[in-house]
This record gives sequence, structure tokens and C-alpha cells, in this order.
Amino acid sequence: MVWLYALDIPQLNPSLSAYRDAVPESRLYQLSALPQRDRMLGLAAELLFQRAVKRHCPGVPLPVCRDKGENGKPYLLGCPQFHFNLSHSGLWAVCAVADVPVGVDLQQERPVSPKLSRKFTAAEQRQLQAAPLEDYDRQLFDLWVEKEAYTKCTGQGLLCSFKSFEAAAPAPGYSVQLVEFPAGGYHLAVCVQSEELPQVQLLIMPS
Repeated sequence: MVWLYALDIPQLNPSLSAYRDAVPESRLYQLSALPQRDRMLGLAAELLFQRAVKRHCPGVPLPVCRDKGENGKPYLLGCPQFHFNLSHSGLWAVCAVADVPVGVDLQQERPVSPKLSRKFTAAEQRQLQAAPLEDYDRQLFDLWVEKEAYTKCTGQGLLCSFKSFEAAAPAPGYSVQLVEFPAGGYHLAVCVQSEELPQVQLLIMPS
């Protein structure tokens, strides 16, 4: 099972002090140095992480600080079966949880440079070129989130070129899937280190 938790950012209290009991002090300090929009995006992702830990690792004292592994991929020390990943875009944040390495990416559809398609494989570029004009953006963003989810699952991030793999079948032992998001104009994908993608459960969390 892959659990996906989502939070609508405008519901949050803009004052960080309201979350002193829910977020580590060190993380609140980091967030306080960010511009308002980035601060709220980061806060939403942090709250989802804390709530996911509470649900899936009930013996861990909260709030808990997450650690970073190779290439900056986050993990929770002492909970080897708790794999998670975070993403945020527009007005939403998401947290994916699984018992195998997992990656998630959320993107709000928006104007982007046509040059972005050059980051994809030759086959994917041909797919986009053949797409009807009214369907071009949807296909582009679907490819984007699938690729981002895979690179985040592996922990390679920006070190992995989008041209080095196909979005639908990135590598043996990995599965990627698009997930319908309830808010219009958003694209969401998850990737797990598994031959088959488990069932995905999406939950909208209260603020």
C-alpha cells in the first residue's frame, strides 16, 4: 500500500508560532527565514510528515527531525520500514508513505518554456509533438511528474537526466503511476521500488 496524504495550504495559520508543538524548533527556525510563500509550502510538507510518522510509527516521540541520506533524500532514523517522500506545488503539499522506497511529485499546471520538452527522451518528444494542442500541457506535465517521482524514489534527484529513462518504464524493479488529484489543474505521480505498484490511497488532511 502507498499512502498519499495531501494538505490544502491556504487552510494553515500563517503564524509559525501556532505550530510549536507540531514541528521541531529547528525546522521552524529554518522556515522563518524563507519568503512567505515558500514558508507555507515548507510548513505544509512538514506537518504532513509529522502526521504520517504519528500514524505509521506510533512509538516515535513527536515532533521528530528527519535525516538526509545520500544526495539529500530524507529518511527517518530508527524506522527502516517507514519510507516517505514529500512534494508541494501551487496551493497543495503531499506526503507519500510506503514500506519500500517511494517518490512522489506534484505539479500545478502552468505556462512553461517549450524548451522543457527537450529534457525528455526522443520518443517522449515525438509523443508531445503528436499531441493535440489542447492536450499538450496535460501530457507534458504527466511526463514531468512521472520522471520526478522516479528520480526522487531513487534518491538521484537532479543528478539523473530526464533523457536517460522513459517515464512509463524508468528502470527494472521500479513502478511509476499517475494518480488523479482532486484539485483541478494538478498532476501527481508516485514511484516505488517494486515490480508492481501497490494500491494507492489518497487522503485529504485537515489543517
